Amino acid sequence: MKRGHSILPRWITKDNEVLAKTRIFSLEKSRRHEEGTQKNGEFYVLDAADWINVIAITPDNNVVLVEQFRHGSEDFELEIVGGLVEKDEAPKDAALRELREETGYVMSDESQITLMGKVLPNPAFLNNTCYTYLITNVKQVGEQKFDEHENIIVRLEPLEKIDDLIRTGHITHSLVVAAFMWLKLR
Repeated sequence: MKRGHSILPRWITKDNEVLAKTRIFSLEKSRRHEEGTQKNGEFYVLDAADWINVIAITPDNNVVLVEQFRHGSEDFELEIVGGLVEKDEAPKDAALRELREETGYVMSDESQITLMGKVLPNPAFLNNTCYTYLITNVKQVGEQKFDEHENIIVRLEPLEKIDDLIRTGHITHSLVVAAFMWLKLR
């Protein structure tokens, strides 16, 4: 089945209202009706910027991971580099920027950067895309440059241990698990 096409009727937006606006998303209420039926409803969507994830691998086949406190889970999470794509920024540029800021790692002369894939984080109520990049042969060149509320520890883990970190619940972030699936599909 081709994306965006179905034998199901499509919901059409009649009007849209922004209920709340924050630094990272806005909450919108849409009034919609279903084509060809009498169904109408109000639906809530988080309008968010696109995101990037980065699987960064060192020359000795270690994955650059970050550990940080996450307010949603109220716990420390082990993840890959990730972040927002800023306005007028290409996802690839965001991936390189976030890698440098969160870890102090950058591409080397031997590095390659590859867009492995993209996912919709939760199309039920989010309207953004998460792009996953693989960057090989990264090197550490400096200190981390945190955003105001960030505090991140960099951890290097052998690539062959990642499956076990997921299986044992040390990595639980769904978009990180999805990123490693893209890596397996390569």
